[in-house]
Amino acid sequence: MTGSLIKLVRITAIEKLTDKSSRFILEPLDGWLPVYRAGQYLTLLFPHPDGEKRRSYSILSSPSRNEPLSIAVKKIDNGEFSRHLLYYTRPGDVLATAGIQGLFTLPENPSGYDYFFLAAGSGISPCLSLIKTLLTDTNERIILIYSNSSQKDVMFFDELEQLRNTFPERFRIRYLLSDIFRIDESRLSKSLLQRLLSQELQKDKPVLFYLCGPELYMLMIIITLRSMGFKNDQIKREDFDTRPRTHLPTPPDMDRHNVEININGRSVILPVQYPDSILATAKKNNVLLPYSCEAGRCGACLARCTEGEIWMAYNEVLTDEEVKRGLILSCQSFPINGDAKIVVNIS
Repeated sequence: MTGSLIKLVRITAIEKLTDKSSRFILEPLDGWLPVYRAGQYLTLLFPHPDGEKRRSYSILSSPSRNEPLSIAVKKIDNGEFSRHLLYYTRPGDVLATAGIQGLFTLPENPSGYDYFFLAAGSGISPCLSLIKTLLTDTNERIILIYSNSSQKDVMFFDELEQLRNTFPERFRIRYLLSDIFRIDESRLSKSLLQRLLSQELQKDKPVLFYLCGPELYMLMIIITLRSMGFKNDQIKREDFDTRPRTHLPTPPDMDRHNVEININGRSVILPVQYPDSILATAKKNNVLLPYSCEAGRCGACLARCTEGEIWMAYNEVLTDEEVKRGLILSCQSFPINGDAKIVVNIS
C-alpha cells in the first residue's frame, strides 16, 4: 500500500520572482496526469536522517487555463527545505511528491458571489490560482488586498498587474507595504479592513473571503469579519504553519478500538489507541496514508468516517457542516466508543 502514493515530477524551469522566492515549473513523470482544483497544493517528500519529511507548496497554475504545473517557493529563515529547493535544485532534477491535496478551493458553483482575497507575503500563492480561475470561468468581482514588507517583496507583481489591466472592471488590487509610513497604505488593521470592506463590497450580494498569511494576521482578519456579522462558512483560510502541536488534548475515550481503513477499495484493520492517532498508527504499521503538516492545519490527511465515532484533537480546516458529513483529519483522529471505519481516497 505504499508505492502507489509516490509520484515523480521533473523541474523543467526555475523563474526568479523576488530575491527570496522562485517559481518552479514541473513536469509529471511516469504517465501521471494530475487532476487538481485551483487553490490546492503539492506535497513534496524529502529524505531526512530522522525519517522522511514533507512540505506542501501551493500550486500556482490554473486548471482552467491549461497552464503547466507550477509551485512557488519562498526562502524561510532556517527553513531547511525551502533553502534546499532555492539554492541547490536545478532544471532537470526530479522531485518525489505525495500528490495533490487541499481544501482551499472554490465552491462547486462559484458564480453569484463577490470574492475578497487577503494575502500576506507568500500567501498570495494559492490565491493566484483561484483568482486566475475565477477570472476565466466566471464574471464575478474580485478584490485582492496584498500585504508585503516592501515593493521588492511583492511576488507575481507583473502577473497581477497584467490580470488587473485585462479585467479592469472585475479585478481590483490594493497593495499594502510596511515600509510606507502611511496608515492607510502600510499594515492591515481592523479599522483599515473595515474601511476597505465598506468601500469595495456591493450591498445585497453574497461575499466569500479567502485568507492566507501568518497566523496572527489571519486571526485578526477572522475576528474582524466575525465581529462585522460575517459567518464562518464565508471565510476560508490556508495555513502554511508547519510547527508541531505542543499539547495533545485527551479524548473522552482512551481505550483501544479497531479502525478499518479503506484505501482505494483495499482495507486494513489497525488497533488505534491514544496517544497514537489513526495516522500515527498507520505509519507505525507501514500503511502509508496521505499527510503533510500532522497538526490539523492543512487537510492533506482528509478521510471520511463511514461507521463508528471519531474524535479530533485539533481541526483548523473542516467546517462544522463537513464534520457533520463525516469528514475527518486522520492526523488528529481517535476512535471513541467502539470500532470505526474510514475511507481514504488517493488519486
